[in-house]
Amino acid sequence: MNRLLLLAVLSLVSSPVLRSADPVLKANFASEELPGGWRGVKGQWKVVDGALVGSELAADQHAAVFNIPDPHVNSTLKMKVRLDGAKGFHLSYNHAKGHLFRVAITGGQATLSMDKDKKDPASKAEVLAKAAVKTAPGEWVEISCAVEGTKVKVSVGDVVLEGTHPNLAKEKTGYRFVVQGQSVAFDEVAFVSGK
Repeated sequence: MNRLLLLAVLSLVSSPVLRSADPVLKANFASEELPGGWRGVKGQWKVVDGALVGSELAADQHAAVFNIPDPHVNSTLKMKVRLDGAKGFHLSYNHAKGHLFRVAITGGQATLSMDKDKKDPASKAEVLAKAAVKTAPGEWVEISCAVEGTKVKVSVGDVVLEGTHPNLAKEKTGYRFVVQGQSVAFDEVAFVSGK
């Protein structure tokens, strides 16, 4: 019996989703220069006091969106986020044909969900996990998201969300920061990606 327990523990510890990856720091925003290809798609994005700050613009009639291109299937991303008056923030992953899944932090709750396929009228968003989170304006919270095959594990501070879905194994185009309202700051963005 002890041998089976030991094998089960070793299996969990060696699981790629559960063990911590060693993401490489890609940006700490010490200067206004952004890494190549990183860009705001909607809204206003600028480096302020050592952080990337995104805000929605009323003229866009759309949430602010920042794109980090990094084609991958499996990855781990870590960063610090500070909500400064925003209604919400999403860490969004797309595949080549549209939205795939996201982590949403809004209204004191973190939600991990698969996105609906906008090209399929019968498609619906599917919640994989959700939990209450405490975020306060002006306070930094650490967020991580690890995807390995059909599994995803997300940490928002001390809160952990996990889910499984076959579509998680699709190739992703990179990472997207989505800001609803005014404003969200980002720092110490680090990720490691692989096939």
